[in-house]
Amino acid sequence: MKNSAHLIEHALLNKIINREQLDKAKELQGKKSIGLEDALVQLGYSTYQEIIKCLSEHYDLPILDITNLEIPEEVINLLPMQIIKKNGILPVSKNNGVIIVAMSRPPDLGFMDNLRFMLGSDIKCTLATSEQIKYALRRNTRNESTEMVGSLMKEIRTADIPVIQTEGESEGAYQTEAKSMEDDSPIIQLVSLIINKAIIARASDIHVEPLLSKLRIRYRIDGVCQESDVLPKNLQDPIISRIKILANIDISEKRRPQDGRISLHFSGRDMDIRVACLPSIYGESVVMRLLEKSQALMDIKNLGFCESDFQRFQSIIKRPNGIFLITGPTGSGKTTTLYAIINELNQTGVKIVTAEDPVEYTIKGVNQSEVNEKIGFSFPNILRTMLRQDPNVILVGEIRDTETADIAITSALTGHFVLSTLHTNDAPSAITRLLDMNIKPFLVSTSLQGIMAQRLVRAICKDCKERVYYTPEQIVQMGLDAGMFTDYSFYKGKGCKKCNNIGYKGRIGIYELMDMDETLRDMTYNVASTDEMRKAAKASGMTTLKEDGIRKAKEGKTTLEEIFRVTGVEE
Repeated sequence: MKNSAHLIEHALLNKIINREQLDKAKELQGKKSIGLEDALVQLGYSTYQEIIKCLSEHYDLPILDITNLEIPEEVINLLPMQIIKKNGILPVSKNNGVIIVAMSRPPDLGFMDNLRFMLGSDIKCTLATSEQIKYALRRNTRNESTEMVGSLMKEIRTADIPVIQTEGESEGAYQTEAKSMEDDSPIIQLVSLIINKAIIARASDIHVEPLLSKLRIRYRIDGVCQESDVLPKNLQDPIISRIKILANIDISEKRRPQDGRISLHFSGRDMDIRVACLPSIYGESVVMRLLEKSQALMDIKNLGFCESDFQRFQSIIKRPNGIFLITGPTGSGKTTTLYAIINELNQTGVKIVTAEDPVEYTIKGVNQSEVNEKIGFSFPNILRTMLRQDPNVILVGEIRDTETADIAITSALTGHFVLSTLHTNDAPSAITRLLDMNIKPFLVSTSLQGIMAQRLVRAICKDCKERVYYTPEQIVQMGLDAGMFTDYSFYKGKGCKKCNNIGYKGRIGIYELMDMDETLRDMTYNVASTDEMRKAAKASGMTTLKEDGIRKAKEGKTTLEEIFRVTGVEE
């Protein structure tokens, strides 16, 4: 409370402590960030009871013993928990429109006015020791942490979900820990169960999001965030600290972004979790990306191309030199496609080296390097070094800057085939992006072999798939041209247990493949606009993202609503 420390000093000085004792107590208070009363008690200069009695006599405030007082929960809930804990106060009763509030310190007038405003009522102040207030609060409120963990534990056991195991922990010891929640920290169990549920639900990401009065847990499943749990605000700091400990992140640093990794062994699978912490106004927001290191690499035949695009795709990736770029936002499946290409090209007579941030999947027979900015092992530095390794194929995880782009293009022009990614909305925009990086137009036009934009859309659940019919008006409302359709029958998921009543299960890719022919090379050299290049690419056979999506909706693989959700704002 404002000025409350000065009030306590004034009341206690020369009554139960002297100036020297006060100075020593204030010194300890500053070192340990504790209240003055706590410092006096720790130094043995006084007791909480003596301090409260002195304050009562000095300010003519009654003392209330609340140790065994039964306080209705609706009375405690009159004030936010953070206000109660921060100021050492507790509403204890409400009679005839007057709320009695126990306080460990004498209040100043400004705080009293704020308190009346928050409560919307007259208040009467009484004094109680901070120990009594803390005890009464614990005694008269439900243990939300234990209840939440107990509820989640019951859910996990009912579903027969195995407990995760971190690397370095013995399987037996970890399982014993899971079965004895009463003897171990509930937070350890709670974090383990949050990760468990995400893996079982096929989530790609776990979002731990601090809000004003709660902590929200969301899972990104098939590209869409779904709320899993809403936890009490008091669990926020211990949960985030536990995650940071697992990820080997500094738990004392809360003012700047931090990254880390967690390695887990789950039900016979090796999992790698990338952890990113970002400070927000209500605390640190944490995102955990789940990757299965032992997951089988996808075959290029299973990427989901139509036959014409697949033939052009194969033609591009089998060329001896040049650059092939894959574009799209985060989470659009670019890395999966890159690994599928590497898997296809990985032959005994082909040397492949990669520069990744981070290495998401290990590939037998491929020389993979991981970026480490802390020691100066950046994309450009790795690229310069790998050129001396005499590679045939080079994979650069992402072209982020001019230096990386320049070295990648130089490599392509000196007999190497380079694979990389860019963050652009569509294929033609990638050329503009390279030119914006100050790469000379003639280098771009000479080195580029092809560009492919891609997105992931949710696939219709096969267990509840049914035919649906649309009117031309409904087609137009979804942002599509009704003139493109001769048949208005499509498919949709009705919703069942297999898909959690969502109607979708899994994802498929939609693609926009632009093969650099002579017309497009000339337009790049002459710095034509993105719109002009898009028209030229479509004239030479390029299918746009939206067109490929509609084609897959007609085939019953996804829905028109999903295509509009993913591509509606892009074209």
